[in-house]
Amino acid sequence: MDTGIPYAHEKHLCLAGFLALLGLLTALLYIVRSTPYTMVLFLGAGQTLLLAALGIFLWVLASDIRARLRSVVERRFKQGEIIFRQGDPPDCLYAIGRGEAEVVREDPVRGETILARLGPGEFFGEMGIIGNAPRMATVRAATDLEVLSIHRIHFGPLLSYLPWLREGILAEYRRRSADLNRAPGAGPGGTNA
Repeated sequence: MDTGIPYAHEKHLCLAGFLALLGLLTALLYIVRSTPYTMVLFLGAGQTLLLAALGIFLWVLASDIRARLRSVVERRFKQGEIIFRQGDPPDCLYAIGRGEAEVVREDPVRGETILARLGPGEFFGEMGIIGNAPRMATVRAATDLEVLSIHRIHFGPLLSYLPWLREGILAEYRRRSADLNRAPGAGPGGTNA
């Protein structure tokens, strides 16, 4: 899934790769032509370049891990509180830690239809993000609710790094899409969401 946002540390990784390549070239030069001068070049400049490349790489790795940890936010909702409404733009995916949430289809003629009740370990909000469409249902806290939310910007890279997670979420997305198409208020060939 492409988020449309370039990787923040791409330039740093290119620099680290370039420095490592230069350091390795000094080692190759020393191997091909062993002289005291090439030995000094490798031991001085080559190892310094390799250490600099390693330092930049480790900094990028630490920054990336820190950013990913900040992308997951714990949120709490009181019973009856709306997490998002049908038609809202998709911004986050939510994973339930404690409590329960109701997924509700709102129809001006038929009123509310409860499509699902979700509990700990389940997630919601993926359909709008994956489908790049407005929210297809309203989700509200059925009980006091604690969730972890991840913004859509960080959701795509997470799926690309964890194929087992991607397969599980896509399977659930297909199942829920089929359920929504069969739900009351769904028009022919799709939902009214």
